[in-house]
Amino acid sequence: MDSRGVELVVRVDDAGLSEGVNHAIVEALRGPVARSVSVMAAAPAAAHAAGLLGTVPEAVCGLHVTLTSEWEQVRWGPVLPPARVPSLVDADGLFLRTTAALQERGGADPDEAAAEITAQLGRLRGWGLTVRYLDEHMGVGWVDGVGPAVRAVAAAEGLLDADRRAAPLPLPATGDTAAALPAAVRACPPGGPRVLITHPGFDDPALRALRGTGFPDGGVGLVRDADRRMLTDGGLWEAVRAAGAVFTDFARLAP
Repeated sequence: MDSRGVELVVRVDDAGLSEGVNHAIVEALRGPVARSVSVMAAAPAAAHAAGLLGTVPEAVCGLHVTLTSEWEQVRWGPVLPPARVPSLVDADGLFLRTTAALQERGGADPDEAAAEITAQLGRLRGWGLTVRYLDEHMGVGWVDGVGPAVRAVAAAEGLLDADRRAAPLPLPATGDTAAALPAAVRACPPGGPRVLITHPGFDDPALRALRGTGFPDGGVGLVRDADRRMLTDGGLWEAVRAAGAVFTDFARLAP
């Protein structure tokens, strides 16, 4: 890597959330810089995502360790039978909606969390995906019992623990992410690696209908469509490269 640059992974999250999200992710992966894609094995369109990702040989796939189910309209539970992982599920056998709710109930049993993560990994591999890394949906690794399970599975399976390998690219909490990117890269000390986490989608009925995480009505579709357009904007990424970004992916960061 150029020692004067900032090593940057552009990661696309939530493959498997919906078929529209999956198509937007493939569009992003065929764009200028995004190559790392995190797949939610427990989500409703996960099998569809795996099929589409098989058409994108340059994609570097990771397991998006998913132990929560945050939306009101679309819920999911574990890959394992709920009775095998009682510390992770509610009375309906579904994941709790938030990491805070999981922590307030006492956290996760580390063995159950590791078993579920391993089962999610096995599901993706069974669909033909080569999984290179793990990361955490909704930052679930802070919950008691989960972080050690993520690290244990990563070590046992020879996978990169991505959330502990690359620090987030510092960006303003609000505002236009795309417009802020060149300045954010210039403000970073050389080296890295850094990661930009994105959530591409289309402003379609499936995303417009989502409620439950603080977005205004219809807001999920708007925000994710903005990420999709950002990820396919060649001129923007040339400006980010000129600001000092050296683009990489989690396969190249793996030990």
